[in-house]
Amino acid sequence: MVEERKTKMENSNNELKREPVKPIEVWKGMTVNELILQMKSSGSFSSGALAKAVDIYEKMIREKAHIFLTLSGALVPAGLKKVIITLIKKGWVNAIVSTGANLVHDVLEAFGGEHHKGSPYVNDESLYKMGIDRIYDVFVFEKDFEERFDEPILKIYKDIAEARKGEILSINEFLMEIAKRLPGEDSILKSAYLNNVRIFAPAIQDSVYGLMAAIHNKKRKDTLRVDAFMDLQEIWAIRKMYDNVGAVILGGGVPKNYVFQSFYFERKKLNYVIQITLDRPETGGLSGATLDEAVSWGKINKDARKVVVVSEVTLAFPLIVASLLERLS
Repeated sequence: MVEERKTKMENSNNELKREPVKPIEVWKGMTVNELILQMKSSGSFSSGALAKAVDIYEKMIREKAHIFLTLSGALVPAGLKKVIITLIKKGWVNAIVSTGANLVHDVLEAFGGEHHKGSPYVNDESLYKMGIDRIYDVFVFEKDFEERFDEPILKIYKDIAEARKGEILSINEFLMEIAKRLPGEDSILKSAYLNNVRIFAPAIQDSVYGLMAAIHNKKRKDTLRVDAFMDLQEIWAIRKMYDNVGAVILGGGVPKNYVFQSFYFERKKLNYVIQITLDRPETGGLSGATLDEAVSWGKINKDARKVVVVSEVTLAFPLIVASLLERLS
């Protein structure tokens, strides 16, 4: 009996014995990828999760997965636009699902508008009187919104309505019509248009796009006609076409669910998933829902390579992309 117990304990110890945690080393002139690899050698806490996220994203790219990227939260105002454009131009994302707001701020900048460094510790009533909108510690001037978004987007709406002559558009088609009319190439929308990356914004009416569309349709006979349900057919068609699919979820919310539900109805499952979020799962909200929870719905393969990086997106995501640029240059 003693020998049997001893054997069981030895077997248990062997099963539990894993690679040791190696202290993270840093040195002068180290690259981003060298830092990520040091985090991988430690393999612990959020640094380990971040390193795992880079490995999974690299695997998605090398194995030519069809990659969805979802955008929620104020990512463009916080300065992530060019990181996302880099992914588009590199071919490391094939479809984007975004909040309407991120694409509003993207177009605002395309027409020369700016976001300014501010502070969360200000008197917001004073900001209101000065015509300044606050997004945590980022300021946007109302005058910029009027001149660099409202006025040009109404002109674009007029042009689209006249060109399409009452035709019903999907949200993706609507966004591509906007994209082709944008100046330059330094925007997410224009880059997606030029690189054949589809963009979905399932709640686009919950943004200034919706407000301006309401103004346009109230004033003009040639109204814009957009059918949100048409996009479901388009995203399901993507799922039907590709078996090897991954998703990079920045935040959560509607964009996350929009991708996940397409897998549910097609009875196909995601093979790779990375989510970066600070939300917790105990509230039952989707932004904090664990990826294992999605396995129970049949949306993620039980053997999928997946990781949740508990971090603020503007901190973690640039590190992931910078590391990938080194590995895949």
